[in-house]
Amino acid sequence: MRTLIVLLVVARLAISQTSTPKLPESHPEVKQEERRSAAARLTAEMAGSTTQGPGAVPRRNLIDEHIFGKMQRDRIPHAPLATDEEFFRRIHIDLMGRIPSDEKYRAFVADKDPNKRDKLIEALVGSKEWRARWTYWFGDVAMAAANRIGNEGKNVFYRWVYDNFQVNRPWNEFVTDLLTPNAVSNWYVGNAGYVARWVVIGVKCDDYVHEDTADELAINSVRHFMGVDLNCISCHDGARHLEKINLWLSHRKREELWKTAAFFAGTRVLRRVEVATTQDEYAIDDRGTGYDASARTVVRVTRKGKGILDPQFLFTGDSADKTRPLRPQFAKLMTQHPQFARATVNRFWAEFFGAGIVDPVTDFDLARQDPKNPPPPPWTLQPTHPELLDALAEDFRKNGYDVQRLQKMIARSSAYQLSSKFPGEWKDAYTRYWARKFVRRLTSEELYDSIVAATNLVTDVPVKGTDFRARYATETRSPEDWKYAGLKDIVFFLESFGQNNREFSERKNGGTITQAVLMMNSPWVLKQTQASPRSYLSGVLLAQISDSERIEKLFERFLTRKPTREELATAKDLVATNGRKGYEDLQWLLLNKLEFLFQY
Repeated sequence: MRTLIVLLVVARLAISQTSTPKLPESHPEVKQEERRSAAARLTAEMAGSTTQGPGAVPRRNLIDEHIFGKMQRDRIPHAPLATDEEFFRRIHIDLMGRIPSDEKYRAFVADKDPNKRDKLIEALVGSKEWRARWTYWFGDVAMAAANRIGNEGKNVFYRWVYDNFQVNRPWNEFVTDLLTPNAVSNWYVGNAGYVARWVVIGVKCDDYVHEDTADELAINSVRHFMGVDLNCISCHDGARHLEKINLWLSHRKREELWKTAAFFAGTRVLRRVEVATTQDEYAIDDRGTGYDASARTVVRVTRKGKGILDPQFLFTGDSADKTRPLRPQFAKLMTQHPQFARATVNRFWAEFFGAGIVDPVTDFDLARQDPKNPPPPPWTLQPTHPELLDALAEDFRKNGYDVQRLQKMIARSSAYQLSSKFPGEWKDAYTRYWARKFVRRLTSEELYDSIVAATNLVTDVPVKGTDFRARYATETRSPEDWKYAGLKDIVFFLESFGQNNREFSERKNGGTITQAVLMMNSPWVLKQTQASPRSYLSGVLLAQISDSERIEKLFERFLTRKPTREELATAKDLVATNGRKGYEDLQWLLLNKLEFLFQY
């Protein structure tokens, strides 16, 4: 019975995500619409429709003015607001990285305060769980792997990022500090981990390739914090290569990238080879000798430039004052550029809405942003809501690059709080309007942490180099912590659900048959469904309550809602004939419902 249900449910999940038809790769809109359209189709299939009309949806801030104003102008219908159950589950997964407790759920639903959603958002943003979730998220962005910056470096980098989220450090200052550290060892200076991560070493461990490292630092900082991917022009000019991919980059030259990388011309990232360890450790200083346009490369097409280049910022043409440190000048030029704020708010928007206003978030085409200066056909404007993107960026800048304030604004908006269920027939044309909540599969860490939270069966993960033991994936310092602890079954589970390994692959969130098999027979999943001592299920079974009440508690625990009448009757039949084993089977079934596996 278990096999049949999971193959029908989870394999459907895999097929729905992997069989999405794609536009030709050469199509100029392919990247812009692919993920958003796939999310909309998946939502229409998984969430379905509702008989409830949109009702009165208040416009609560500038997000709603733009989102609902555009829908009203173009006569686009939208979903109603999410129910309390939908919202409560959604906001916990987005802000904390796992499902909420059933006790808090019941209290929230019973609360008659009309401002209870705002109060909940206020309580979650900045909480300990929130800090862990977003620190882990940024570790993925920065690709902070122990195998690249050393285990000690990974731990101190995590702590530095965590502390910055705790004090709500302005994002421009946070990024500036990431780019400008000097350190005798990145194992002792937390923010040095970002610069150390992008060092390029040649054939030997002390073979430091200066210009390649400068290129990597320029490319990754621009990609992460300005949303523009310069990788293509790091090997060749944009002309005759990027005309069907990125209009703005098609006019950029490779030498422009080199000149931007020359802001790191004085930066040396030197491996401390005298330390007898297999772990990487780096010293960072500003004693470099310049950026040589003819220097060797071990990662890109051979350079054919001439001589030492002067730093010049690609996005503005500003030159550097060579009498002053270069990296602070680069950080200032980047964080003061309008694209810095635009890219930041777009990246956080994508975390809450499942896709960016510009998507993917690292593929901005700067020639396709301004409605007053539209690109030539067949190009179209890239953002779904260019005016909203600019307004969010300006608000973010005027309010001190405050990440907590930005997240609260997004979460409080009616646009974010729309239901995934849609009244009537969904049309592809509605996708760009954000007319409903797009569903997505939980990330590997969200799924793991939600299973742990639901079952209350915790596997402590000792973080190497500390006395800390993580209970949840989002509390670990990096994916390597699981490997150090020898937890092979959990490592395979997380990797199979698309975990970012932070070395050479980024996160994937598509479905596979392997995932179906793991949800069906993974030793770890099967262990989590047992009524073991200290598990949530064992406590429910010991409670002096009826079967109906036990079943209701399990539904509230796993799905953040009560069972329907039909679900209750079926579950009662299951536990009546199988007793304790029936409850374990019920718990297993709840884990395998699409409702548990997806964020609605």
